Amino acid sequence: MSQKTSERRRYFRVDDHIGLRLMLVTDTDVEHLDSGSVQTPEQRLIKVNSAINRHLARLKRKDESLATLLGLLNHKIDLIAADVDTGKPKVDDKHAHTYMMCEANVSACGLAFPYHTDFSKAQMLSLHIKLFPSEEVVEALAMVVGCERRDAFSAELSDYEKQQLKDRPYWVRVNFEEISEVEQELLAQHVIQKQASKLSTRVKLKEE
Repeated sequence: MSQKTSERRRYFRVDDHIGLRLMLVTDTDVEHLDSGSVQTPEQRLIKVNSAINRHLARLKRKDESLATLLGLLNHKIDLIAADVDTGKPKVDDKHAHTYMMCEANVSACGLAFPYHTDFSKAQMLSLHIKLFPSEEVVEALAMVVGCERRDAFSAELSDYEKQQLKDRPYWVRVNFEEISEVEQELLAQHVIQKQASKLSTRVKLKEE
């Protein structure tokens, strides 16, 4: 596969059912990340992963296989760390590992999803995206590029859809600003597989 084709497929999109957990990244958080002052564990993880990603990008130009291997090892460590009991009160642990299940539009470069908050443009978000059926978790630092109300066609919706619209009235679009090569490739492969599965289903339905 050529590099141009490989890059283009990162922009393929698919409507998908995902788990989503997000945290606002404030200007103060960004200043802490830049200054190296006292940070929360989440902020430190963002900073460390950002540094790892920069080094992996440089290493990839010299040894792609080694860079991929190290990226996978880093991703594995992140997954293990997410399951470790930190000793915090159980209510915090439960909240920290809770995902909002939703229908979203997914690509390897960004995400669009329904939410209950009206975010402003350029707002930074820390995202944890759970993919199914693999249950892989992808982490990314993302910037809001759009947030619009999605009730224009509410009259045409079912009662269930109207309730969903009431609970999450905004459609949020984000671009990934910081994401590892490994996790971006995971998303690209996931999108391609989902597209292939949907195409296969449509073909079978036509044949029937």
